[in-house]
Amino acid sequence: MLNALDNTLMIKRLMVKDWQLVKKSLAAYMLGGVVVIGMMGMATPLMFNSGAILMITLMIVIGARSAIELVVNEKKDQTLAFMMSLPVTSQDYALAKLGSNLALYLVPWLLLVLGMLLVIVSTPVTNGVIPLVVLVSVFILLSYCCYLATALLTYSEGYTVTVMIITNLLLNGFIFWIIRMPAVHKTLEAPTASWNSTTLGLLLAGIVLTLSVLLLTAYLQKRKTSFL
Repeated sequence: MLNALDNTLMIKRLMVKDWQLVKKSLAAYMLGGVVVIGMMGMATPLMFNSGAILMITLMIVIGARSAIELVVNEKKDQTLAFMMSLPVTSQDYALAKLGSNLALYLVPWLLLVLGMLLVIVSTPVTNGVIPLVVLVSVFILLSYCCYLATALLTYSEGYTVTVMIITNLLLNGFIFWIIRMPAVHKTLEAPTASWNSTTLGLLLAGIVLTLSVLLLTAYLQKRKTSFL
């Protein structure tokens, strides 16, 4: 029981360490998010679309920096070697890394998404774009989980960056694909959010895939017998 308690305390300390490393940059990103949301709130087509592009970029950058700085760079900067000298198992370290990275991305991601939705419902922007905004945001979250999983399982900058590039390319294709869907395209100008079987199916698929990636990553991490 004492050992379990010690492990829990060590996991918390590792998670706090990650928070300390990125708190300043994360605050800067959130400040940028406020500015972007303000742009979108001007509710003109130009400002809203420009703000949406910047918001997508911001979400990607937050995730990319988290995965590279908090996971991959620990091996490159020899921090991982120091961790191996601490009274912590590889499973504890993996759990701490997965938990801290998820928390440090999910919280700003959720705040940014809620900020966009608040702008949409409180300005002349048509609420019909809500399903599109949510679906794209969930795809970005899924993409983040994919390259976070790659970073955690390989500690390879090359593999992680490759997955980032692939998911970003897929994001562009995904946006063009769903915008051209009649079930989405025809409702973009609707005064209310129109969730139909197509958009709900895509949302459910995105959530299931995201959870599957996280569960598979946790399972593979749990089976690790060493830090590498």
